[in-house]
Amino acid sequence: MAIRYSIVIPTYNRAPQLLLTLASFETQTYQKQLFEVIVADDGSTDGTKEMVEGFQASYPLIYVFHPEQRGRSAVRNLGLRQARGLYIIFCDADFLVLPEFISIVSRYHRKYPKAVLSGFPYSWDNAYTHYYPGFSPEEKEHFRSTLTQSNVWRADFDTANDIIPLITPEDILRQTDALSKVAFPSRVPPNIKKQFASTDVAPWMLLVTRCVSMRRSHLTRIRGFNERFVLYGLEDWDLGYRLHRLKIPFYCIKEVVGYHQEHPTYLRGEVLNTENLKIMFETYGFNDSSLNLFALVPPSEDLETYKNTLRVLRRGIRSKLTRPSALLLRRTLRMAAKQFFQPNNTPAYKKTLQKIKKESMNRKSRVAHVLREMVLKSEKLVE
Repeated sequence: MAIRYSIVIPTYNRAPQLLLTLASFETQTYQKQLFEVIVADDGSTDGTKEMVEGFQASYPLIYVFHPEQRGRSAVRNLGLRQARGLYIIFCDADFLVLPEFISIVSRYHRKYPKAVLSGFPYSWDNAYTHYYPGFSPEEKEHFRSTLTQSNVWRADFDTANDIIPLITPEDILRQTDALSKVAFPSRVPPNIKKQFASTDVAPWMLLVTRCVSMRRSHLTRIRGFNERFVLYGLEDWDLGYRLHRLKIPFYCIKEVVGYHQEHPTYLRGEVLNTENLKIMFETYGFNDSSLNLFALVPPSEDLETYKNTLRVLRRGIRSKLTRPSALLLRRTLRMAAKQFFQPNNTPAYKKTLQKIKKESMNRKSRVAHVLREMVLKSEKLVE
């Protein structure tokens, strides 16, 4: 039978977590001959190769690797080139999927066959599958609090210098209650989850590679990830943005399909990498306010303000009464993005902002209010 789903798992030195993730695919209710798992290794040095090659999978398991680390985009493309499925599911090495995962994705794709399906924001919860000596003091305190409530806290965690597993592959395979004792709700505020789920503006932000599925033909058409993105940040949204430009729809999977295996924050890297944002501006220019706004309101820092600003701008453009303010807002965002990308002629930039501020001073619409806020943020770019 033909492979329908290719699960691409990029990894770099995540062997303990990856082992559990691979075990979780053993429990899938979806027919195993209809999916394959491709581990794409970006030059790991922690025994990932030996672990994967020694894993006795009942599903097709493929291991490919880069001899040296080349970055998050390149390693995903490496896995993508091996894929045979009609659909590609990108799944992080630290995402522990539930048994119904592929079955749920398949059900959604039957309803939305050409869409991008995202596990966010409904699968944002976490689980402490391992103790890490590299946890920050705050992370260690949360770890202690979570495990104490479930009566699985051990005193030796305080002095441990090595990674300690709390969940074993056998727990996953036998579906014991061990996972429920170390799982905990995401600390992401409900309003942020609501904004992620909203697709009225910037729907492409749903493309978060922890858990996302789409047609392989769409990825082939846009040539996969942009390999200029080497460090953490924006490589997934860049891919989503290009798919959005093809008018491909985005939908949330509203069921919980897995848990993020918690690890020290420092392993994630910068949430907003400014060099990567400059690559986006260099690639797409400055004609899209949803990109220009990144320079003033990074969505990773304030998603609610980001999306509401785009909504106000869109409504403002549609109304004759507020269109002048909306056009000034659009102009302000474009100027700020250009200044962020390449500071040039700062006195002229400041002078223009002052002029825009003066024009908006006596306007009372919501658009004018947001315009003044964005002018203030634009001024801070050159302070």
